[in-house]
Amino acid sequence: MNSRALAKVVLAAALLVSFYGISGVRDVKAADLVSTSFSDVQANQWYASTIQWGISQNMVKGYADGTFKPNKTVTEAEFLALLIRAFEPNLSNNGENHWANPYYIRAKQLNYPVKSYTLMASRKEVILRTQVAELISAAEGVHFSGDDAIHYLLAFGLANGSDPAKLSIQSFGGLNKLTRAEALQFVKNLYENGVGGLLTRPAEATDPRDIPAI
Repeated sequence: MNSRALAKVVLAAALLVSFYGISGVRDVKAADLVSTSFSDVQANQWYASTIQWGISQNMVKGYADGTFKPNKTVTEAEFLALLIRAFEPNLSNNGENHWANPYYIRAKQLNYPVKSYTLMASRKEVILRTQVAELISAAEGVHFSGDDAIHYLLAFGLANGSDPAKLSIQSFGGLNKLTRAEALQFVKNLYENGVGGLLTRPAEATDPRDIPAI
């Protein structure tokens, strides 16, 4: 059994001791989905069901003007918070004076690849999809960078790229800015197809030869 499969077995066993399991996220059935009615989200758009899922899990909210802004870009701090909050919803603020501090403290504990654990300026920068791949793969307990991180996501069903019929590192669009809809889709993919929780990224880089072919 490979390390990823073993991690899934261990974390799946841990789910049995808690109603919400290690992820803190409920399973969503069709009848359990909440109704969403954002003026800028149509039922036939690819992200409609993903947004509905996120709302039902209390992971995201819309704006006061009745929109969701699915194509609005996401900062590093916003994505990191979404990622960690999805699996550790009860993370304590511990009196921190900035809303994102608890997530960066946790990211440091887990050795996740952020631009800086302390500099406020980097938190406000729009995150690119390559860094998202690095963070998502880190949550799986592996240490990949750049194209290797993208390859990992594609190989394990954690991303599809712009053309699901033609999976490739190029179609993933690593230099593209992340949008709100995409951010939520990444987290949903990790919840449904990942190992089941947030693992620590190893200090040493993982051998990319361990990644299956796409």
